[in-house]
Amino acid sequence: MQKYALLALLLLCRPVFAHSPLLLCYELQENSTVETSLGIGLEQIFEFQAKVVADALQSLAVPYQLQRLPWRRCLAAVSRGELDGVIGVGWTAERDQAYHFPRSELEPDPTKRLLHLSYSIYTRYDSPLQWDGQQLTGIAHGLAAPKGYVAEQRLQQLGVWRELDATLDSGIDLVLKHRLDGYVLPDEVAATQLKGHPEADKIRKLEPRFMAQPLFLAFSRQSSKLNDERRAKLWQQIELSREKLLSQETQ
Repeated sequence: MQKYALLALLLLCRPVFAHSPLLLCYELQENSTVETSLGIGLEQIFEFQAKVVADALQSLAVPYQLQRLPWRRCLAAVSRGELDGVIGVGWTAERDQAYHFPRSELEPDPTKRLLHLSYSIYTRYDSPLQWDGQQLTGIAHGLAAPKGYVAEQRLQQLGVWRELDATLDSGIDLVLKHRLDGYVLPDEVAATQLKGHPEADKIRKLEPRFMAQPLFLAFSRQSSKLNDERRAKLWQQIELSREKLLSQETQ
């Protein structure tokens, strides 16, 4: 009898998430190294998001593995179910078909975000490029954003997007070389990049901001490791972990 009581106690004490490790990816910027100013900026942002996710997973005793991949490869692997989830992804209707996002009614739940980012257009001081919040004028070469970002889709919708070829140049450098009229970046990334750039005084940020979005931990619809209840528990913990880490940063 005592044996069965002990077995029952062990079953009750098992972690809520008893399964093989979750395989998650987050962004490794294509064609960049940590020595580049753009790489440093992205590292700061995405390391924070990864820390939030890791803290939440550890709090719930969920085994996990994190991988850094070029962004489009990360998104594709999760979409196909080769990986279970993606860290730091913005919601779109198209992505909603491939990934589970935290929901509040029909919309993504912003309280379950990892981070909220504002994006702006960066151009040369001598460029005629203008942005009024709805329309861009003074375009000669087109605009771009990091590959796979939601900002790319918006530039396409505005009819001003220019696809970037494989290059070691950062977007800001392409603007300075007159190969792009403007480049869209998260403000935190741009601030870090320009802080160490020798020609930072030639770049200006257009107002108003180009867009803003919350970024989430989203799960593949092709993966069966987490059911609805387990995803909900994890997203709830994401909110708690995010606030804990933010408070630690401000101390």
